[in-house]
Parts: sequence; C-alpha cells; structure tokens
Amino acid sequence: MVHTFVILLNYHGSEDTKACIDSLLTLTNALTIVVVDNSNGLEEWETLKAYAKFVEVPFLSFEEGITSKFSNEKIVFIKAQKNRGFSAGNNIGISFALQQKAASNLWILNNDTIVLQNTLTALIKQQQQQPKTILGSKLLYFHDPKIIQAVGGVFNKRYYISEHIGEGLSAETPKSELPKIDYPVGASIFVSRDFVETVGLLDENFFLYYEELDWVYRAKEKGYIVDWCEDSVVYHKEGASIGSSYKKKKSYFSEVALFNSRQKFVKKHFGLNTMFYFATLLLLINRLRKGQLKLVMTIFKNTIHGN
Repeated sequence: MVHTFVILLNYHGSEDTKACIDSLLTLTNALTIVVVDNSNGLEEWETLKAYAKFVEVPFLSFEEGITSKFSNEKIVFIKAQKNRGFSAGNNIGISFALQQKAASNLWILNNDTIVLQNTLTALIKQQQQQPKTILGSKLLYFHDPKIIQAVGGVFNKRYYISEHIGEGLSAETPKSELPKIDYPVGASIFVSRDFVETVGLLDENFFLYYEELDWVYRAKEKGYIVDWCEDSVVYHKEGASIGSSYKKKKSYFSEVALFNSRQKFVKKHFGLNTMFYFATLLLLINRLRKGQLKLVMTIFKNTIHGN
C-alpha cells in the first residue's frame, strides 16, 4: 500500500494548520500527518494537541531530540527546539518519516493550504508513472480560486532571479499552454522515499526560500526530473505569516530572507560573479526608487559581507 507522510511546518499559524489538517483528514488515501511546530513558546503546541483531542484523532506528540515510538497514529506533533528555518523544520518531519517503514512518499505542504479529495491521489498516480520526479501542484489563490498563484517556477541563469509560472492566469489554463518549470513551489512538493534517500535532506543553510531550487539542482545530478501535476489542486493563502504574498508588497523580513537565500544559492551553484553583483545593483536601484532605504542598506551590507 502506498502510504504518504505529509509534512506541515507550523510557525504561529495554528488556525491555518488546523484548517489544513481538516482538509487532509477528508482524504481516503493512506497518510500520516506530521506537524513540526517551529513557534516560540508552548501556546501553539498546546493548541494543536487540544485540537487533535477535540476532533478525536489518534495522535502522538513529542519534543525534537526525544525518541518516541510511532504506532500508526494519524497525526504526529513534533516540537522543534527552536526555529531554524523552513528547511530545518521540514527536515525534522522528513527524518521522522524516513524512520518509519510505512513511508512510501513524502509530501511537503504549507500549513496555510487547503487540499481537495483528488489532490494527493493525482500526485501518487503521476509519481508512479514518473518515478524519478520531484512533483509540484497547481497552486490557486485561496481567496480567489479561479486564479493561479503558481504551477512552479523558472530560474533565470543570466540575472540569477526566479519567477513563478502561471501567476495571474485562469485556473482553467491547460498545462500544454504553460512553459516547463525549473522547480516546484515549496507550498507543495511531492517526492518518493527513494528521492530523499538518494538526494538527501533539504539544505539547512537556506533559512527561507531557494531550498526547493537547491533540492532540484542536487536531484538532477542524480538523474531526477522536475514536473507539476495538473490535477493536483492546492488552495494557498499566500504565506500570510511572513508577508510573502505574490500579489502584495513583500515584508521587509521576506525581502531580506529572499535575497540572502538567493546569494547563498548562487554562491553554491555558480559562484558570486560579476553578473550577480550587477543584478544586485539593479535590485538596489529599484528598491531605492521605492523609498525602501532600510532594505537597501541591509541588502548592500549582506552583499559586501556575505550571509
């Protein structure tokens, strides 16, 4: 039997996390939901456990670093020792899943998403047809579900910038009319157990952003390809907790995290060359025109000193 372990990362977003779990519990697929709580303090942790008791779903809860025996509970809550970022948080859940013989596939899913009855089934079906593939879903705006947020992204190797594919188009736009993607968007990434055992965990040097593109680059070296599943629909609330909406102005935190990860990615896979610094200069000029002086100063400092 194909058994999927779904990894959800919670960071002060328990209401979104509970809604996401509610949608996952309607699926008929064999699955285990692993929630890693990256939040400060214990309030979110206790809230999530209370929710599981309320909906009367068998669950297991333990703190990172403490061994706890899994007995096929539907939900597993793991409290991270501290917030070390998106990659590190998800790696906690992935590592737990790999310890379980039942885990066939792993589905990294944003906690601010809602899935449909066929969302996971479609991913499993395509993965069986394309076993050496890292798959993404069709992401639709939760508050405007007739519009695509993204089906994946492309990376411009000349200017070292990434861009979402399909953003703003009708949800009915067929896959055949869209260009191929370079990477799946991190809100929904589906991989096999073999993928993680071959490629490795997410690189924890990336606190937020570019971790999925780095995973893809490493995967391609092992013979894997990247694709997205047209029938796997995920409604996404656009990363409200960190201010990373693609339809609104990004927050200062989001902008800085994006640049830092971009710099790390380029350094790792291409080296920090003249074109990278030229592209950064254009970015600084653009942000200066928008009056974002604090952001410009931070990015300039990080460019000079690294991060």
